[in-house]
Amino acid sequence: MRGLALHSPIEVAGIDSAGRQFNERVALEDVSDAGCHFSLGHAVQPGAIVALKPLEQHGKSQTDEHWRLFLVIWVKRKGEHCTVGVRSLLESELVDAYSLVAHPASKIPRR
Repeated sequence: MRGLALHSPIEVAGIDSAGRQFNERVALEDVSDAGCHFSLGHAVQPGAIVALKPLEQHGKSQTDEHWRLFLVIWVKRKGEHCTVGVRSLLESELVDAYSLVAHPASKIPRR
């Protein structure tokens, strides 16, 4: 999340390990060219896709900012929370993610 500083507030949306949709406001704990990490109250799995949106310093949504998709690379449990490391999705991964969302039945293995 280039251009954001350490401890910048963000909104994170995704599907947790139990298959429930979540939306949580957190602060960035680390930012690099490779990605970022933050703590969540929801458990997610490596390989999951989450959407991140920068917020204003007081937690209000920025009208000129859009959701960006990230791939969960690693997860470290810390009590009831987990620290999550993510990186931006590559263009080829964006196509795969769209395909899965647009045609979910075609991605389910047949038995």
